[in-house]
Amino acid sequence: SRLYRNMREKLSLLNSKLAESVNGMSIIQQFRQEKRLQKEFDETNMDYYKLRYAMVKTNSILLSPVIDFLYTFSLIMILGFFGYESLNGPVSVGVIYAFTSYARNFFNPMTSMMDSLSIFQDGIVSSSRVLDVLDNEEYTPQQNETAEAKIQDAKIEFRNVSFSYDGKHTVLNNISFTAFPGQTVALVGHTGSGKSSIINVMMRFYEFNEGEILIDDIPIKNYRIDELRKKMGLVLQDSFLFYGTIKDNIRLKDPSITDFQIEEAARFVQADTFIEKLPNQYDSKVIERGASYSTGQKQLISFASTIVTDPKILILDEATANIDTETEALIQEGLKKMRKGRTTLAIAHRLSTIRDADLILVLDHGKIVERGTHDQLIQQNGIYFDMYQLQNNGIH
Repeated sequence: SRLYRNMREKLSLLNSKLAESVNGMSIIQQFRQEKRLQKEFDETNMDYYKLRYAMVKTNSILLSPVIDFLYTFSLIMILGFFGYESLNGPVSVGVIYAFTSYARNFFNPMTSMMDSLSIFQDGIVSSSRVLDVLDNEEYTPQQNETAEAKIQDAKIEFRNVSFSYDGKHTVLNNISFTAFPGQTVALVGHTGSGKSSIINVMMRFYEFNEGEILIDDIPIKNYRIDELRKKMGLVLQDSFLFYGTIKDNIRLKDPSITDFQIEEAARFVQADTFIEKLPNQYDSKVIERGASYSTGQKQLISFASTIVTDPKILILDEATANIDTETEALIQEGLKKMRKGRTTLAIAHRLSTIRDADLILVLDHGKIVERGTHDQLIQQNGIYFDMYQLQNNGIH
């Protein structure tokens, strides 16, 4: 078992190194790390080879050969016993044949079992590694059993919400704010201040520890997960495209979305400006992770896939961070149209993109330290003012 477990661990490490090297090929080439990574791979591969060889050697010594030895030894004992008996009188050939057959029939199942034992042992070790993952006690947040509420106006309210990923270190501490229907609430702050954690608990990716999150004055746990997913649109900073076509990535396996809706959504977020220039337009091929498209183009497709479902709540996790200035100017108008009539939570690092927000929350170490509109926060001459001045000075 120990040998198999070590071999499996080395195999996992080997696969991980291979996947990392393929995905990070450009970085490896850029920093000229080919030889070092090849050396590391060879070392891991050799460790795996040695353990695999040791496993084969163990099987060859301890499994079938041991049974064959015992079977041969039993034949020697039987023939020796009847040979000794033959000195005192005749021994029937049938009796000798019967006893040798008994020995063979006794050891045959053991031989078969030993032949399968290596496969069985491999399965035991592999399944134990899978069960280690399945035994993880971090469960998906559960909604109330009677959850049947529907999102209508999309008013969002946080009441004294506290949250911790590990149960020890609090990342959100007594967060309270209200986003009224149609308003845009922006979240700003330094890295690690808790911006993304607010989105995570809002989307029910994690269970919050204390407080209450309300939508339309109804606790969020009283909504079914499919209702939340249907009425919330999330645009992440790092967009991900699946293998297929542009049309497939905007539709995302929802057969109820028509081609006309896809084209309208693309036009709405200004994605049609580059899609319609492609040879196959919306049927253009998308390879793994969308490698054939620029970061800005992938983000525009991500915008279209979000807006095509017509969500009532829009959540933007620094949606324009990876878009060049020219493309950003194009989609800012699209973002304004996306936010119109929708309640929006937006994480922003570029403060210029959220100047028109109805409410800006400045977070620091999991707490809201400042709140107000852009003009109000500038007049306070606090953290937001310093961040704004820093960005403007950097621009000039």
